[in-house]
Amino acid sequence: MPSDKSAGESAGSNVQPNLEQLVWHVVSDETRGLTKQGLLYGLTSEVDVGVRHKICDTISEVANNTPIANWPELLPALSDCARSQNADMRASAYRVFASVPELLAIQPADQVVIAFNGAFQDSSAAVRLASLQAAVHYLLAASGNAGGSGVAAPPVQLMQIVPHMLSVLKLLLQEQNETGLVEAFSSLIELAEDYPKYFRNVLAGLVEFCTAVAKDDMLENSTRQTSLELLVTLAEVAPGMVRRLPAFCESAVPVSLKMLSELRDDEDDQEWYNTDTLEVDDNDENYVFGEQVMDRLACSIGGKQLLPVAFKYIPGMLASANWKERHAALMAVSAIGEGCYKVMRNELKNVLDMILPFFDDPHPRVRYATCNVIGQMSTDFQPAIQQRFHEVILTKLIPTMDSDNYPRVQAHAAAAMVNFSEEASKAVIEPYLNDLFERLLRLLNSNKRYVQEQAITTIATVADSAQDRFREYYSRIMPLLLNVLENAKEREHRLLRGKTIECATFVALAVGKETFSADVGRFVSIMQSIQQSVTEPDDPQASYLLAAWARLCKILGDDFIPLMPVVMPPLLRSAALQPDFAVLDADEDAEAQYSAEDGWEFASIGGQQIGIKTSILEEKCVAVEMLICYARELPAGFAPYAKQVLDLALTLLKFYFHDGVRSAAATAIPAVLSAIKSVADSSNTQLMAELKSYWDVSFQKFLSVIASEADDAYTMQLFNSLAEAIEAMGPGSLSAEQLDRFTQTITAQMTKYMDRMKERRALRANGQLCDEDDEEALIEDEAVEGATIDEVSKALHAIFKTHGESYLPYFDKFLPIVLSFLNDSAASGDHASRQWALCVFDDLIEFTGPASSAYAPQFFDTMIRSIVDPNSHEIRQAAAYGIGVAAQFGGEMYADAVAAAVPNLVSVIKSEDARSDDNVYATENAVAALAKILKFNSAKVPEPHQVLREWFYALPILYEEDEAPFVYSYLLEILGSNAQALLSLEPPGGYAGCKNGLEKCVNALTEALATELLPQILNNSIVSSLKGLMANVSEAEQASLWQTIPIETQRILKTKGYF
Repeated sequence: MPSDKSAGESAGSNVQPNLEQLVWHVVSDETRGLTKQGLLYGLTSEVDVGVRHKICDTISEVANNTPIANWPELLPALSDCARSQNADMRASAYRVFASVPELLAIQPADQVVIAFNGAFQDSSAAVRLASLQAAVHYLLAASGNAGGSGVAAPPVQLMQIVPHMLSVLKLLLQEQNETGLVEAFSSLIELAEDYPKYFRNVLAGLVEFCTAVAKDDMLENSTRQTSLELLVTLAEVAPGMVRRLPAFCESAVPVSLKMLSELRDDEDDQEWYNTDTLEVDDNDENYVFGEQVMDRLACSIGGKQLLPVAFKYIPGMLASANWKERHAALMAVSAIGEGCYKVMRNELKNVLDMILPFFDDPHPRVRYATCNVIGQMSTDFQPAIQQRFHEVILTKLIPTMDSDNYPRVQAHAAAAMVNFSEEASKAVIEPYLNDLFERLLRLLNSNKRYVQEQAITTIATVADSAQDRFREYYSRIMPLLLNVLENAKEREHRLLRGKTIECATFVALAVGKETFSADVGRFVSIMQSIQQSVTEPDDPQASYLLAAWARLCKILGDDFIPLMPVVMPPLLRSAALQPDFAVLDADEDAEAQYSAEDGWEFASIGGQQIGIKTSILEEKCVAVEMLICYARELPAGFAPYAKQVLDLALTLLKFYFHDGVRSAAATAIPAVLSAIKSVADSSNTQLMAELKSYWDVSFQKFLSVIASEADDAYTMQLFNSLAEAIEAMGPGSLSAEQLDRFTQTITAQMTKYMDRMKERRALRANGQLCDEDDEEALIEDEAVEGATIDEVSKALHAIFKTHGESYLPYFDKFLPIVLSFLNDSAASGDHASRQWALCVFDDLIEFTGPASSAYAPQFFDTMIRSIVDPNSHEIRQAAAYGIGVAAQFGGEMYADAVAAAVPNLVSVIKSEDARSDDNVYATENAVAALAKILKFNSAKVPEPHQVLREWFYALPILYEEDEAPFVYSYLLEILGSNAQALLSLEPPGGYAGCKNGLEKCVNALTEALATELLPQILNNSIVSSLKGLMANVSEAEQASLWQTIPIETQRILKTKGYF
């Protein structure tokens, strides 16, 4: 029987009922013995197949809850069944083996292989299928027991089973047993997901067989799709293995394109174009599945192999007289863009030239597909496609909204406009606003509600892109939106109202508080009324209200505070929602009882179906994200709710049902603490004490969750939020005991990563990697770990920043780990780990100053050498930054050391590729380091005048926002104290740029003004300095200097009103 549970009723995250286990373990040994005897008797005597299956399933359950040694009769009984003359008996044995593979995993592998190979050739289809399923679970169990991870090659002896397993497929096809064939494919998919290398030696034959099944339109759709699903699964989990077989793409792509073109005839009915309600495409349809396959193949295999094969067929399909083929070709281009990005981005013009004419295709379904591909490409290739091709796209897309006879095409054109607008700048969208707005207003008057809904969503997105340029349309659109909210009150209009609320707040954000002020009262009144009307848990207006109130908060600022008592109670209820669960037997119809449309998703676990209502989780996640918004935007109004929110967020740190909720909860904690601190007055001792208590609990919770967390991606978020919280609480916020616990936590974390790094090094050194898939898997692991290590570094940075020298006694305990990463990584070539170590020492110097010199003998020589590291620009950047902070904060004890670094810094800024995309940040950090040495610690620098010349001609700084203000302040300081000495500097040898110091200075300063890196007060000083320089030369020389400034820089300076 199905059972419903809420998260509050379940114990932890284990929602699987365990009543049977409890009963089994509490009955007497005699009862258990009699039960086992009865089950084995039923296994050999029961003649009804259905009852026999239930007996087998019960035997499996009992066996999985009983040590193998405590049921010695089981394996001999199953072996006798497997050798029985009765096919049903033989099938029953393998049914149990499939559920209890450990029975076979402890047997000699050669004997098991022989037994399976014989069963695969059994005269009974049921035995062959059951033995295949048992073999799959045996391989999974045996590989897992051997410590297999999918990286190392499977045991050779077990590999011998797979070719014989595949023979079962061919026999099932010959017998036209499609039900069995689908079950067999499904079992192989399960094996492929965890251990794809079992298929390495049979891949060519498997591809041939699966594609033959997939393209046979005499077979059932489920059979064809499951056969192709096996190949796609292999491509996703072992792309390297698949890429080495050229026939894979050559076979799978045309089959997928064929499926894409298999639309039903009724898909061309007028009813489809003029439907009153939009239905989601049925995933069981071949054309939907074919599109998904093309997307998944592109993302896994990549464009280098897939694109040439796909475009062998797509042009011919586009030229076909059959609209279904043209439709399929366009949908294929839409599907493969993301995965083929690296190749297609260089061919955008050619692809668009091929696609855009189909906006004028005579068939509306083809025009619909054209809207789809343009919308998807606008997302996949943003922002380049918006910047380079806006004219050719929008002059075709916008008129497509005029398809009055085909409302579905109109709506899809408006939807594609959303994709395009999301990444379009105001400058790109502005020329088209009039035409676009007029058409969207007409769509608002459509008699199809989904067209109206889409028009409203598009208006919201366009307004968000157009920003203040949308003000001229405000007086026409806002009254319409308010009218919809006040009059469309029927139940079927709930989604329309939700989208209208969203649109109104996006428009208000775009035009600003002043323009919106006349309608604020009316709009707020409507929002309150709608919020009171939301009483059903599935009301779509609820989620729109949550986000709309948050946007309104950003618009109104402190004027929103009186609305907090209205907004917060329902928001807190949503944030505290608990998901609903359902537990069903394996053979029950989940969809019949728990509809996917209602947000239910099921997974098979332990022979049962475990369902969770994910729509509630999404609402919960949005609610927590909105709480963050209020904490950040309106701390004074948020403070009364801070403790309640903090308690909830701390609980949700271990909410394992939804990653987004956990991450949002972690992000909320520093935001809440900051909100409390912003209103806390040092004279209010009670509030300060409460804040300290909240912080102590939060800090402890962060460390405990980090210590038990296995997911590196979430660990990364935890450290990020911890760093923000530490900085928010400020200097001296942690006790000696807390600092020690923090050090223990990061030591354990970094020790774990060091061990993993050594394991990967050993795998590579010992030749245990089989192919590029193994290497790709390790690279992916390294990328995730590297990102997590960066966040550990941020947390340590926050500790140094807020506690300075007082942290050094605890840092001493952590120092051996940092030195290991610095030195061992250098030996192994692990650049990311060495960069991390250098960043730690950068922070050590910056925040402990001269005290850090006690540690310098252990790392500073390595830092100097790392400035010119030949293999990693990230290492060069970290090292250069470290030299700069040593000069600025290290004091006289670093004078000799920073002077020794000067030649390497000059080498970096003078290299031929100093300004390449990879190297520019290292270069600009080196420029900044030289400036700091010259200003703070030049006593031991030989020929500082020459160093000044090299530094001056290495300007400008255009990307490094942290260093740019210091560098330009230093430049202005020199110009103010000794301008002539600087301007008289001749270009250094090998310099190919400005011809003299004045020209260089003018160019460096104007380039700085054109960036967004500097605070306005510094920009104003630069403008004054430039005007002073220009005033000292003739008008002719001024004109000559102006001509040396790049045209785009001149335009930006004039736009900003500087000149």
